[in-house]
Amino acid sequence: MKTKKIIALMLSLALVLGVVASCAGSTSESSSEDTTASTAASAAASVAESATDASAASTEAVTASDFTERTVATDVADEGDEVVIYGWNDEFPGLVNTYAPDVAHTEVITESNSYQAKLDQVLASGEDAPDMFVCDADYASKYMSSDNTIAVNDLGIAYSEFVNEMYKYTMVWATDDNNVIKGLAWQACPCGVYYERSLAEQYLGTQDPAEVADFFADWDTFMNTARDVNEKSDGKVKVVSDYSDVFRAYLNTRSEGWITDGQLTIDPVIEDYFDMAKALYDEDLTFQTGQWTDAWTGNAANKSTLTYWGPMWLSWSLNLRDEANPTFGDWGITSGPTSFYWGGTWMMASKYCDMKASVATIMRNIAIDKTNLQDMIDTNGEFVNNISLMTAVANDTTFGLDFLGGENPYGILLDTAINIDNSTVSKDDQAINDAFNTAVASYCSGDISSVADAEAQFQSAVEDLGLL
Repeated sequence: MKTKKIIALMLSLALVLGVVASCAGSTSESSSEDTTASTAASAAASVAESATDASAASTEAVTASDFTERTVATDVADEGDEVVIYGWNDEFPGLVNTYAPDVAHTEVITESNSYQAKLDQVLASGEDAPDMFVCDADYASKYMSSDNTIAVNDLGIAYSEFVNEMYKYTMVWATDDNNVIKGLAWQACPCGVYYERSLAEQYLGTQDPAEVADFFADWDTFMNTARDVNEKSDGKVKVVSDYSDVFRAYLNTRSEGWITDGQLTIDPVIEDYFDMAKALYDEDLTFQTGQWTDAWTGNAANKSTLTYWGPMWLSWSLNLRDEANPTFGDWGITSGPTSFYWGGTWMMASKYCDMKASVATIMRNIAIDKTNLQDMIDTNGEFVNNISLMTAVANDTTFGLDFLGGENPYGILLDTAINIDNSTVSKDDQAINDAFNTAVASYCSGDISSVADAEAQFQSAVEDLGLL
């Protein structure tokens, strides 16, 4: 995906209304020049204001003393012939090929649904085990809190190389029970609300990101917007494709995790999610597609769904960056009722690693090297795990992304990234989340008649997992 430099926006914000007339063509074709001018002006102002606030917040620097550092290895060497890398898709191997092309490596790609089973098998036996592997946020803690992975210090990587630049939550996520960092992430995953501009103009009366945000200012307003859009479109357009689209906005804003002192905890935020999901389902305010189905992804291309909620990587999953997508360039990004995050990928070395020097090179080149991280921003529109780079690009009024009609999304996302709190995350969250969503689905469909019964089903499922 190419990034797009919006040359007109290089002028000062004080002149932005005059400037926008010269760049109206970079926004959605369905918008008028006047609307485009208002939208671009608001976006530029919003980016600058948000980035300034986030930049100020970032001055509270994280230091190595926030974590437990082991003695940094000085005799790191390769004892094998090549790095064996495990992953569930070709994204990480592609980064290795791009940013560590001189490191000899081989890739083992296992379909995501069976990836953990494969990892568990080879890490238990040691046979065909990887030197390094990557994990998604849903289960990364499971491996970093185990003895199957080694500290980055054992690879010769000192905390001083990265700790002042990375978002704190990405490092906290990568610690073991002794607060030792065992993995590195090259991306951060703060979330926003993607919205289709032409649909927003038609059903909300605006495509300006600041004004669109008002329609999602809180959850009651969100529900009113869902009802209005459904009514105005005679059900042809929905505010979200499925009620689960807003799940992470609830899950990742809890004050308590799932299990406390061996007991299942239902945070009040989760109680609210039951009610929200049921209302969206019963009032037919979504298409009930379910996330990750073909229908769910397809609704991002057929002008039927006003918003999708998630981080920058979601735009690839939805093909929003594909120029063949009929809605390409018609998307914007704004804020929702709450700040939240979703996902991420961490690199870690296994206890069987005999290519420590090369694994360290890969980790440094992909997660620490600022030139490479800047390239990820410029060529892929990535939200990288580097505070100074992301603060700079958020303040860059010449930066924009084609699939967002030239909008710079980073001012909206930056403050969220700095303030992410993952204290509610545990190594068993993926299994617990799956059990919870099964209970929610049963409640919404009417198979379970009350929230209390749904919670009882959830409790029973978590007990069956042996987690209580």
